[in-house]
Amino acid sequence: GGARSPLENWLLSLDDGAGAMLQYKDILLAEFDGDLEMIKAVKVEEGTPGVAGVLEQVDPSFWDTVKVAKTGHKMLFAKGIARLE
Repeated sequence: GGARSPLENWLLSLDDGAGAMLQYKDILLAEFDGDLEMIKAVKVEEGTPGVAGVLEQVDPSFWDTVKVAKTGHKMLFAKGIARLE
């Protein structure tokens, strides 16, 4: 139990609370200290609008670091990272 961390809340928000993205929590804690500010830093500013553009707005090294293989999960991450202010 206990209160959820900002990271957990963010991961849950990515898929409307389904929890599929929580599988990446440990690696995000290991690689980014679970810090949304650090995760936000993978944003690439000059992405083109559109579906492919969403993925292009994230530094490709993020997918390797976090080991995100599924395109659907990449899309959720990319949209979530784009929303981080």
